[in-house]
Amino acid sequence: MVTRKICYGFAILTLTALSCKNKKTEVVDLDATQVEKNSEKPNILFLFTDDQRGGTIGAMDKYEVQTPNMDQIVEQGTSFTNSYILGATTAAVCSPSRAMLMTGRHYFNIEPNVYAQFAFDKEDKGKSDKLTFPEYFKSNGYETFATGKQHNGEIWLERGFNTIKSAFLGGMTRHFGTKVKDYNPETGWSESYKDDEKFSSEVFADAAVGYLDAYKDDKPFLMYVAFTAPHDPRTAPQEFHDMYPAENIALPENYMAQHPFEIADDHIRDEILAPFPRTEAIVQKEISDYYAMITATDVQIGRILKALEATGKADNTIIVLAGDNGLALGQHGLLGKQNVYEHSVSVPLVFVGPNIPKNKKTAALAYLHDVFPTLCGLTGLDIPESVQTEDLTPVIAGQAEEVRTSMLYAYNSWPGEDYKPKVNNHGGHRAVRKGDFKLIVSSKKDTYTYQLFNVKNDPWELVNLIEDENYNNIKEDLLLELNMLIKNAGDSADLSKKEFGLFDHPEDFNFKNKN
Repeated sequence: MVTRKICYGFAILTLTALSCKNKKTEVVDLDATQVEKNSEKPNILFLFTDDQRGGTIGAMDKYEVQTPNMDQIVEQGTSFTNSYILGATTAAVCSPSRAMLMTGRHYFNIEPNVYAQFAFDKEDKGKSDKLTFPEYFKSNGYETFATGKQHNGEIWLERGFNTIKSAFLGGMTRHFGTKVKDYNPETGWSESYKDDEKFSSEVFADAAVGYLDAYKDDKPFLMYVAFTAPHDPRTAPQEFHDMYPAENIALPENYMAQHPFEIADDHIRDEILAPFPRTEAIVQKEISDYYAMITATDVQIGRILKALEATGKADNTIIVLAGDNGLALGQHGLLGKQNVYEHSVSVPLVFVGPNIPKNKKTAALAYLHDVFPTLCGLTGLDIPESVQTEDLTPVIAGQAEEVRTSMLYAYNSWPGEDYKPKVNNHGGHRAVRKGDFKLIVSSKKDTYTYQLFNVKNDPWELVNLIEDENYNNIKEDLLLELNMLIKNAGDSADLSKKEFGLFDHPEDFNFKNKN
C-alpha cells in the first residue's frame, strides 16, 4: 500500500505538532514513532446524516431548528461553515457523495459501479479497487463498525468493516419498518429484518449503543453511523412534527414559486414531491417536516453520545458530524438537491476530539471528502497516495487559515440516459467558489446561463452580478479558475460545448451491454 508521510499529527498530542501535506513542518522534539508506540490511538465516531443542509443545526444560528445534541457537538469542537460536497453525476446525489467520502477521491476518478449501480448488472454492482477509509483504518489496527445507510454496494462494506449491524443497503426507504441486514466476516450477510414500530434513526442508534455497551477490546474503534434521516419520506414520530407547526415556519429569504430558468432534472422525483408553482404553505409544510426529522435524529445522536460517555472513552474519541448533501426545500423554487446552489451543496462538518479547539468556527473552504485525509492527520497515519483531497488538520490546529483557495462544484444528469421530457433531464452545472465570489455556469439544451454571486454579502444567492461591468474582471478570473479546476479534477466537462459535451456519447455509459 503506497502512502504519503505527511504529519506528526496525533490527536492526543498538542495541536502545535500537527502538520499537513504540502506544508513544511516545523521541527518537533517528540519522535512521532515513539509517540505512536507509547500513546493510545484515539477512537473515531462518525455521525452521518442524509440530506441535512449546512446550517441546519441550532448552534449555527441560521435556521430555527432544535438540535441540542448537535449543538453540544458544535460547542465542543471545530465547525467548518464553508463545507461542501463536490457534486454528482446522477440525481441520487448521495451515492457519489458517499463514494467520495469513503475514498477521499473526486467522483470523476471513482468507478461508477459504486455510485451509479442502476447502470450495471447485478454481478458488477459495487465493483471497485479503490481504498476506503474504513478499510485503511482497519488495516492500521482499528476495529471497525457500521450501521445505517450504505449506498455504494456490499464489496466496500465487506472489506472495510469487522462488524455491521442494521445496515440499510440502498438509497431511500420508509422510516418505520426499514429493512436492514447484519454482517460479519465469519457468517456473511444475514437475512433482512425490520421493526415496524421504530423510527429508522432509533434503529441505527440502537445498533451503535449496543456496540459501545459491549465493546471491551483494547484496540481503538472506528464507528460509522449513517442515518437515513432527514431524507424523505419525512415521517418522524408525531411528537416531533408537533414541535413545528407549519404556519409558524419562516420562509427562506430566497423562497421562489418556481426556478427562474430551465435547468437539468427540474422535474426529477425530488422536484415533483410538490406541485408547481410552489406555494408558501406547501414550502412551510416541507420545511416543518424536515425540521421534525432533524430533531428526531438529534435525540438519537444524544443517546449515542451518552453511551460513549458511559464507556469512559469519550475523552479519547474523535467525533465527526457531517451530512451527505443539502436540500433546497423552496429555495430558488426548487425542492431537491440536483443543483449547485449553496442550499444543495453545503453540508455540516464538525470535528470534536482530544485537543481539537472547542466552540470554534472556521470559514476555510472544505469538502466532505476531506474527512479521510483529515482523520489520518488527526491520528498520525500516513495519507494514502490514492487520496485526492486535503487534510484539514492545519486549519483545525490554527496553523493555517485555509488548505485551498478555490473549489469546484458539479452537477449533471446521468450521461447514459435518453432524454425524457417528463423529467427534463440532460444538462448540468459547473461552478467555482473563490474568495467571496461564486460563478455558476448552467447549460441546458442550447442555452448557457451565467450567475455571479458575492456569497459573503449575498449568502442566499439572490443578486446576480453577471451583467454588472464592475465585476467583469472577477468573472473572467473565475472562468479561468473553473476551467483549471475542471481539468485538474479529471472532469470531462467542456464548457465550450452544448451541455458541456457530457451527453454526446451515451453508449459509453451503457455498461450493461458492454460485456
